[in-house]
Amino acid sequence: MNSQLAPSLPRPPASSVPDTFLAPADPFPSVLAELDLTELQVLHSRVCRQLEKEYLAAPDGSHPVTQDRCQELAAELDTRQGFLGTVARG
Repeated sequence: MNSQLAPSLPRPPASSVPDTFLAPADPFPSVLAELDLTELQVLHSRVCRQLEKEYLAAPDGSHPVTQDRCQELAAELDTRQGFLGTVARG
């Protein structure tokens, strides 16, 4: 991409940028049903980014807490979408 065609936007200082990952030690809501859809989607995005980061960094795979969170979030999103009858839960 030609930098003359796309002016760069000023970036906020790193300390003011919200974290886009959710580490296993970070707080996680105990009841996902209480979150609105946007909050749930943001949380899902952060957990998925964490999962990708862990797969890239750890030869043994991702952290079990991250895997569990990802499954919980996917199940809640499926519930809201109405996929309960078509998605196998294990």
